[in-house]
Amino acid sequence: MAGTKDLDFELRMCGKKVYVTYFELWEKPGFDERPVREQMRKTGKEEDGIKMCIQAARRIAESGLQRKALKVIVDSPRVDRAARERASFLLRSMF
Repeated sequence: MAGTKDLDFELRMCGKKVYVTYFELWEKPGFDERPVREQMRKTGKEEDGIKMCIQAARRIAESGLQRKALKVIVDSPRVDRAARERASFLLRSMF
């Protein structure tokens, strides 16, 4: 992944709110996607959307851009407040 433009694309592919919601399940490179798929299916997300989101989250994790992704979400006024607050909490807990 080259930079911010790519990170923004990956976050749009997954959805910023969704990225924050499942962050603990996919924050590490090489995460097991089975628990993620299971959780997302329970919420009624479609398989194509799940696949796209997992791929995007994997690229973010493999590029080491998890913190930067959370910062983008915190600074995104169009993301709902609860998701921004959660992203902020996750960022603080990473240090």
